[in-house]
Amino acid sequence: MTIVPDELHELPLNPINGNTGRRPKAIVHIVTRYLHGGSERRVVDIVGSFPETEHHLVVGSDSDPVLAERQVAPASLTVLPTLVRQPDPWRDAVTLQRLVRFLRNRGCDLVITHQSKAGVLGRTAAWLCRVPAVHSLSMPSFGDGYPVWQSKAFRWIESGLAHVTVAYAVGGVDLSRRYAEIGVPVHKLHIVRSGVPLPPAEGVLAPKDEVCRTLGLPIDRPLILYLGSLDSRKNVLDLPSLLSRLIASNASPRPYLVVAGEGHLAGPLQQTLNAAGFADDAKLLGFVHHPLPLVATADVVVLLSSIEGVPQVLVQASAAGTPFVAYAVDGVQELIDLGADGAAVAPGDLAAAASATLSVLRRDRPGPGPVIDLSAWTAETITRRYRLVIGPVLAAGSTREMNGFAHAGDTPC
Repeated sequence: MTIVPDELHELPLNPINGNTGRRPKAIVHIVTRYLHGGSERRVVDIVGSFPETEHHLVVGSDSDPVLAERQVAPASLTVLPTLVRQPDPWRDAVTLQRLVRFLRNRGCDLVITHQSKAGVLGRTAAWLCRVPAVHSLSMPSFGDGYPVWQSKAFRWIESGLAHVTVAYAVGGVDLSRRYAEIGVPVHKLHIVRSGVPLPPAEGVLAPKDEVCRTLGLPIDRPLILYLGSLDSRKNVLDLPSLLSRLIASNASPRPYLVVAGEGHLAGPLQQTLNAAGFADDAKLLGFVHHPLPLVATADVVVLLSSIEGVPQVLVQASAAGTPFVAYAVDGVQELIDLGADGAAVAPGDLAAAASATLSVLRRDRPGPGPVIDLSAWTAETITRRYRLVIGPVLAAGSTREMNGFAHAGDTPC
């Protein structure tokens, strides 16, 4: 796929409904960066919840358009090179102009925005075009974990955008409360979980020895699993220090770190592990397409993120009954309160994370731990909730008609 550097690049993919004589409802999804992640999963969930609707996808320059095409199969896919994650006044202004032109030419019925930058520019463009907008929230754009100036700026921006956002589909309770605290009306905030692979109903997963043999992992050592993107937000370069603390504790058998994921810090992480002498104590697997057997095989899952919404890997750990240790960011305590076998420690406190991980490794664990009620994460529930939240907005079809829209019968928090 060729990306034209200074122009919109659009590919027609799958015309919907053929020549029925009646145009189907059209949704434009605007995503800052489409890669493997939780917010991208929400795009897939929404598209699957409205199969009768025409879906158009606009993504930023750092996206994987081939992945987006395969996962979403939209009616059209547009790569917008000026849509980038970092603040850039010139590019942001150009992006807004192009989004306005796109929406006016497209004639859509609803805009759904995903991720913070697309959320700001996409909802502003929708407001200028008098098209209703829904914002899908998988993680906050402000708060601890962000630079102070950025957090303050996005708090102010999001507070203002609440007036032009018809509804929010929010991944978790903590995240919903965070936005309510800055003035987003509670009746606009609706909890819709992100789809995540769950164990089969019969609870049969591959045995540990098979998983370890397939992935080249030791079967006689406790496995500490990190699963997620390899970027700075996840603090993955702290994993070697965590492993060092565990090994220094003389834990026996010697712990083994398993890293599953991809990202720009994969090389530096491997170099750090090698420099620390841990080449035989850790393995980077890259992206794992079916991670649930690995999650179930691990002795403990660790997550050192500075920002989250509801960490999907911890949902999977909870589903598999695998204990987890994580920094106390949004969504972690929420899962523990639901009954997950987890420990939350203060963000940045690596010593506390190591101590909690060591406690898990030293305790008797004859079988999987408690499994929480994950009915809210099933495909059926997610589809139902999206149709409750988005359906009335899509049916109304204009911001003027949406002025009287109340909540969709869902409990927001």
